[in-house]
Amino acid sequence: MSRESRYIKKLMSWCPACKKTVTKTKQSCTFANMTPISGNTGNFPEFQTTNVIFPANTTLYLIYFIISFNLLLRLKSPEDIPLLLAGLFLFNASYYLLILKTFEAAVLVDKFGIHLQAFRLKKFEIPYTEIETITSYRLEKRSKKMSFLLVIGGIAFCGFVVYMAVVKGEWNLLLLLISLLPLMLFAERKQKIRFWDLNTQLYIKIKHKKWYEWTSYCSIITDEVSAVEIKSSIERHCEGV
Repeated sequence: MSRESRYIKKLMSWCPACKKTVTKTKQSCTFANMTPISGNTGNFPEFQTTNVIFPANTTLYLIYFIISFNLLLRLKSPEDIPLLLAGLFLFNASYYLLILKTFEAAVLVDKFGIHLQAFRLKKFEIPYTEIETITSYRLEKRSKKMSFLLVIGGIAFCGFVVYMAVVKGEWNLLLLLISLLPLMLFAERKQKIRFWDLNTQLYIKIKHKKWYEWTSYCSIITDEVSAVEIKSSIERHCEGV
């Protein structure tokens, strides 16, 4: 390379010792090459994603919240204050642990089936022979009208709570909601950091529902890219079963 050409390339910010840089993007899923799978399923890679939410967990948390809420509201007299404070501590501590368990949610699709981590607070596996159908639906964003109605409803509820505390003397309801405020803010902040683009819901129908299960459908909320990969991976494996 002549001196003139090297000088021109230096002026153009070119350096032979520099390596090309690649822009990194946030990933919600991973692939892993697997050993060849015997039978007709072929050699498909594993697919795993942690950008998932299980609606079944939300149902469990709601049931737990309603039961605990009603029990704590029964403590109304001044003599019940120590018991109420102890109940609030136990309730918030247990609910905090449940929220942390939610953030362990993950989905793994491999040659054995689909594995759900922290589904109903435990590991749950679905073999391909038990999968009847899988469908996906696009989740619509909340409209401005719905957001406005939720804000109005929240303001009305807060007004009702203040009225019950000041006029009716139901101070335990106000104390319970105030104790939940830090926990709700923590959960919202953690969710914004942990999850993103949750705009697709998958429904996996299981052939044989167990007696203690509410429905034969298993629901997963994730991003569109992960939903396509999960659905296509399950369909490829099921074709070879």
